[in-house]
Amino acid sequence: MTKRQVPVALTCVSRRRLPSISPSLSHRLNILALVLTALIVVTGAAVRLTGSGLGCSNWPECSAGHITPPLHFHGLVEFGNRLVTVVLTVAVAAAFLGSIFRSPRRRDLVWLSGGLVGGVLAQAVLGGIVVYTKLNPYVVMVHFLATMLLLVDAVVLVHRSTRDYGAGSARLLVPRPLIRLYYGLLALLTLVITVGTATTGAGPHAGDASGQQVAKRVPVALRDIAELHSTLALLLIGLTIGFVVAVHVGDIPERVRRAARVLLAVMVAQAAVGYTQYFTHLPALLVEVHMIGVTLLVIGATQTFLTCTYHAPETVPAPLVRDTPRSEVPVGAH
Repeated sequence: MTKRQVPVALTCVSRRRLPSISPSLSHRLNILALVLTALIVVTGAAVRLTGSGLGCSNWPECSAGHITPPLHFHGLVEFGNRLVTVVLTVAVAAAFLGSIFRSPRRRDLVWLSGGLVGGVLAQAVLGGIVVYTKLNPYVVMVHFLATMLLLVDAVVLVHRSTRDYGAGSARLLVPRPLIRLYYGLLALLTLVITVGTATTGAGPHAGDASGQQVAKRVPVALRDIAELHSTLALLLIGLTIGFVVAVHVGDIPERVRRAARVLLAVMVAQAAVGYTQYFTHLPALLVEVHMIGVTLLVIGATQTFLTCTYHAPETVPAPLVRDTPRSEVPVGAH
C-alpha cells in the first residue's frame, strides 16, 4: 500500500463508522419537532390565560434554590410549560442530528433544523427575560412572534424533507402574478398577527395571577386596537378569497386549490372565534381556541405557499416524473 493509498483507506473506514439515518426516520423527527413547536404555543397561551406567568418567579430555576415548583396551581402550570420547552429542545436537537447523519445528507435540511435549535435556545433566553421583566408586554410580544417564526421554519423543514430539492430551483405551479399576490397575502397576515399580539398586550389577560396586577399593559385602548385588528383581518380574508377564486379559474393543480380552500376555511373560522371572544368579553377558553387558530393559520399559510411550487418526491422514479399529467405541469416556469 502506498503512502497515497493509506489516507484514502482510513477515510473510507471512518466513513463506514459514521451512523446513517434514513430519510424516513429523519422526516419523522422533523414532524415531531413541528408538533412540539405548535404545542409550545398552546401551553404558553395557557400559562398567560390562567394567570400563571409568574408561577415560577426565577429562571431557569422555578424559585430561589428550587428547580421544581411548590404544589400550587400557577407554579405547576408554568413549570409544565417549561417541561414542554425541554422536550421541544430535545426534539429539535434530534431533528438536527437526523439531518446531519441523514443519508443522503441535504444541506438545506441541516440549515433549517439548525435554525430550529438556535431558535429554541433563543426562545429559552427570551422566556427568562419575560420572567425577570415581570411579563413586560413588549417582551411577551417578541417572545410570541419569535415562536411563529420557529413554526414557519418547522413547516418548511417538514415539507422540504419529503421533496427533492437537489436539482435546480423551484418550478411554479401557479402563474407569477398569483405568487406576487400571495406575497402580499403573507405580508398582510404578518401585520394581522402582529397587531393581534399587541391587542392581547392591551387586553385583560396579562399573565400574572388575578388581583396581583404586576404586569404592565400596552398603553392603548383595547377597543381601538381590536377594531384595527378586525379591519385588517377582514381585508386579509378578502384578499384570500381573491386568491382562492384565481387558482380555481386558471389551469392550476387540484392540490394547490385544496390548500387554498383549507386556508380560507381556517381564516374564516379564526375570524368567527375572534369576534365571538371580543363580544363575550374575552373568556379565557375562547382566547385559547383563538391561539390554536393562529397556530393552524400560520401552518396553513406556509404550507399553501410551499404547495405552489413543484418538486418531485424523493421516492418517485425518474420515468414517472417525465410522465407527469398535464394537471401537474408547472405553469409560468422559466
